[in-house]
Amino acid sequence: MMEKKKLYMIGNSHIDPVWFWNWEEGMQEVKATYASALERMKEFEDFRFTSTSTAFFEWIEGILPEMFEEIKQRVAEGRWEITGGWFIEPDCILPCGEAFVRHGLYGQRYLKSRFGKMAEIGSNVDSFGHNPILPQILKKSGMDSYVFMRPRLDTPVFTWESSDGSRVNALCLPAEYTTWFHEPTVKNIELTLERTRDYDKMICCYGVGNHGGGPTIENINTIHELQESLEEAELTFSSYAEFLEDIGGGDFPVLTGLFERINQGCYSIDSLFKQKMRQAERRLVKADVLMGIACHICGDFMKETGEMERLWKVVHFNEFHDTMGGTTIKSARDEAVMQISGVCARAGEIAALAIQHVVNTQDTRGEGFPLFIFHTGGMPYEDYVEVELEWFCQSPLKLLDPEGGEIPYQRIHTDAKIRHTTLGGRRRFVFYASIPACGFAQYRVVKEEPSLESTPRMEILNPDALRLENAYLLAEFDKETGMLSSLIEKETGYHALTEAASLRLYLDERDAWGHLQDGRYEDFGVDFHLDSIEKVESGKLREVIRVRLSYEDTRLEQLYYLGEKERELRVENRLRFNHAWHLLKLAYPVGTEAVETRAEAAYGMVRRRILDNVEYNMQRFLDVSNEAGRGLAIANDSKYAFNMEEGRVQITAVRSAIYAQGNSPDWWNEQETYEYTDIGTQTFWLVLKPHGDALPERELHRIADKINGAYEYLGDSVHVSSGRGRQVESRFSLGRVEAENVSLVLVKKAEDDGDFVLRLLETEGKDTETKLIFREKTYPISMGHDEIATYKISRDGSKIQKTNLLEV
Repeated sequence: MMEKKKLYMIGNSHIDPVWFWNWEEGMQEVKATYASALERMKEFEDFRFTSTSTAFFEWIEGILPEMFEEIKQRVAEGRWEITGGWFIEPDCILPCGEAFVRHGLYGQRYLKSRFGKMAEIGSNVDSFGHNPILPQILKKSGMDSYVFMRPRLDTPVFTWESSDGSRVNALCLPAEYTTWFHEPTVKNIELTLERTRDYDKMICCYGVGNHGGGPTIENINTIHELQESLEEAELTFSSYAEFLEDIGGGDFPVLTGLFERINQGCYSIDSLFKQKMRQAERRLVKADVLMGIACHICGDFMKETGEMERLWKVVHFNEFHDTMGGTTIKSARDEAVMQISGVCARAGEIAALAIQHVVNTQDTRGEGFPLFIFHTGGMPYEDYVEVELEWFCQSPLKLLDPEGGEIPYQRIHTDAKIRHTTLGGRRRFVFYASIPACGFAQYRVVKEEPSLESTPRMEILNPDALRLENAYLLAEFDKETGMLSSLIEKETGYHALTEAASLRLYLDERDAWGHLQDGRYEDFGVDFHLDSIEKVESGKLREVIRVRLSYEDTRLEQLYYLGEKERELRVENRLRFNHAWHLLKLAYPVGTEAVETRAEAAYGMVRRRILDNVEYNMQRFLDVSNEAGRGLAIANDSKYAFNMEEGRVQITAVRSAIYAQGNSPDWWNEQETYEYTDIGTQTFWLVLKPHGDALPERELHRIADKINGAYEYLGDSVHVSSGRGRQVESRFSLGRVEAENVSLVLVKKAEDDGDFVLRLLETEGKDTETKLIFREKTYPISMGHDEIATYKISRDGSKIQKTNLLEV
């Protein structure tokens, strides 16, 4: 007689804290679901429950401490399984690398403090894809297994390996994570059996989800009935951990790479929210590094370090896959924008306070006034900066470098557009600066006549308005369309564009997720009208061409910047979009020889040979190249989607879909009023870098840092030292790494003491022995290929320890 297949029945409730409802309702559904699970445990001795998301435990602990104590008891008994040691079930494609690290850092520490143990199984059953760096992040966050459902794979049990060699056991649900009533429960069991014929053991989920609810009495009674009647399988109430233990560490198939192309429309929908999220992530990392600099100089960490966990948790909550993916109702999305804007503001305030702590310790007496420029990146910043200072309009200004020598600058228009000589009082200028990694440089501004100032000429509608050129780059524009028609790297003679760039306006009747049922998705083939093309800056340090384009009620103003020493072209895009149910792409023809793409993922890289007309995801940069490595690199400050079509690489700028619109039959209702995403104004930046040779990944990170806010500045007053810190040189670096393929990406305070924690990233796929210079001490370090490494350095610098992402 053939032995029955064993089905491990996982009682669960995937809970969307935000989706077709607001977070307050989400809190209520968590409360009701957990109360129901506890009741089922009293009614059925064999019932067990599996949950995720430490955010939900924090809610219950805060509003119902008695219920929380009961949950702790059930966890201790082994009947309540905790999986997913993260704050929430996030989008697992779009958040930055440090966001994933903090999910585990704060989530696992919370579980350890409340339940005496951490989660060993990651769980994101409903997330829209999973980035390829997750095995390393999970492993270094204390989790050796991972459960998901999207996309559904033919191999439900496998070993997932990231590029550094980290491995986790992975479970891809063969059927749904949620079941309602008797028939869906039976159907889920049947699907599981049908799809896993070659397995003698398998998991099968049941319980009401999305809006919560959990396993119902009907669910449980159905399983009890089938335990008696089902001939082909043995059903047992169980947990993910029990299943993984029973199957052991078998010889599972090994899969690598990312799981994507799930709800592709989520990569581009809701530009404003995605831009705010990028800003929040960047500002939080910057605040940590600046507080690290302040600690070194002032002698102690600021009290504001205690706020970082709270701020990151606000980010984490809004990285929930329906929020980050842009598929929630508008009121929930608007609340998310407000919450993330608050994080941006508070992180900016903390950064400003850290800068003040630093500069106040310095004796700034001397010629003129100090101008401090801070850079928090792990590579030195050698590039242009723009500053605006309070400065009497009729006074001269001379600019000195940190060594006291005069340097050239170029005056540009101020943010304040007033022109009155006695009321303006502003001076804005651009100059080439050199700022150490994770540090600052002190320049000086002096009220003396400069000998190196460059005042730009205005050249409106002349032949030069069609050309930007320096020793490294040549950019030319089509006089009829205003589009960038040629982009040449002069050193190699490489032409990055095979024809003129274009704007592609699509009719996009897909739903919020990017699905299409009865609507259309097609390139209109429209031509934007050239309203004007002008050279609005023409100086020795940089030139700027402004192009104004329009189509019906949509307007795009593009400003192309090229500095004397720049090897890439910066493009500021000021867009007013007014086409509901449309999508706009910026298209750069690179030719059909461009066959490989490299795109940033969370603390890693994704390499693809991609299909035409399929939208893919990226983070801050994308590189498209041919077999020889020649191509075009594009960095962005807020975009996440791109595709290839007929030899064009296309960056999705905006996608105007109906908020929370699904594709159910007959969904359209003439009586409804529909609101659309991305209608209105926005500004975003791109960097275009042609390269005739293969481009090191370090360069991709450099241009991404450049366009994502690489520096902060403060025009300080003249003062003596506050006496509460050490005087440092006019160029100061907190830390750097000697090897060019290893970047210092973060400095923060340790969670448990006053030591420093450093995050390092190997970017070129090479095992590396190198040296870390931190706080003027040198430490030999070892980095594996593609490794995310965390080092803890004692306050006195006497001890360095390599830790996991949990800082233990």
